[in-house]
Amino acid sequence: MPRHISFIFPGQGSQHLGMLDENLKNLLHSHIGEINDSLEFNLIDIIDNGPIEDLNRTSITQPAILLTSYLYFKNICEELDIIPNIVCGHSLGEYSALVAADCISLKDGLSLVNKRGILMEKCKAGSMYAILDTDINVITNLCLKVKNKLNTIVAPANLNSAFQTVISGTNEGVAEVIKELKNAGHKKCIKLKVSVASHSEVMNETLGKFKDEINKLKFTNPRYEIIHNVDCQTADNVENLKNKLLNQLIMPVQWSKTMQYIQKFNGIVIECGPSKILSGLAKANGIDNVFSTSSDSFFDDIRTLL
Repeated sequence: MPRHISFIFPGQGSQHLGMLDENLKNLLHSHIGEINDSLEFNLIDIIDNGPIEDLNRTSITQPAILLTSYLYFKNICEELDIIPNIVCGHSLGEYSALVAADCISLKDGLSLVNKRGILMEKCKAGSMYAILDTDINVITNLCLKVKNKLNTIVAPANLNSAFQTVISGTNEGVAEVIKELKNAGHKKCIKLKVSVASHSEVMNETLGKFKDEINKLKFTNPRYEIIHNVDCQTADNVENLKNKLLNQLIMPVQWSKTMQYIQKFNGIVIECGPSKILSGLAKANGIDNVFSTSSDSFFDDIRTLL
């Protein structure tokens, strides 16, 4: 009986210079027109040569990771002749999943996440921290306390596992939560290298403009089951899917629940994109059969199970 296969696509933070290896570049030729038509800058040159400051800009990072992840997906499906049962992505990675599932074209996907990034960059500056080994209820209650005390925005943004929660909000709100956590003995707090407060109410001002951008594009029902960040459920129609994308901007990523849903199939999980961040989170959520396309032994390892 064929193994159940889930593809998971990474979000911001997975990017690095030179992440398009030679195998991926061989697939680029048939997509150069789509890439050039969708963006007003040379994405491939930035991925290859930087500078890293440009690659790390949200409006460039997002199409860079989407393109790299999509090429990994195409390469795997062609090399292994497999069809996914489930596709999903962490934050930005949800858009990679949409392109992989033919819900939206690569050209439109690249254009959309570039504009998404531009809108996010125009929002009030914010920050994000990963908090380790701290109960989510402690974090949630403290965020609410600081939000009310300072009349600001701060809340859990990525519910990654029982051992890791990312908070997001204004600089002052996040700083106060981190200060109080450390004072209470919760020392494992890691500042993320972002200047936008993703998945928080700071993003409210993007919603109207981003909705306009989404409505300009053609979406179709996805070929594969897509599990969405905001509720760990599939969308029953295209309009519902679009609403989930809008809500994702201001609502937390329910990644731990997504991993729990995937785990029940007892199948193979493939992290499809640069770096191995999601592989670590999958293991933290009790998933053992997870394989990263960034591993040098990926194809040898995965063939033993297919």
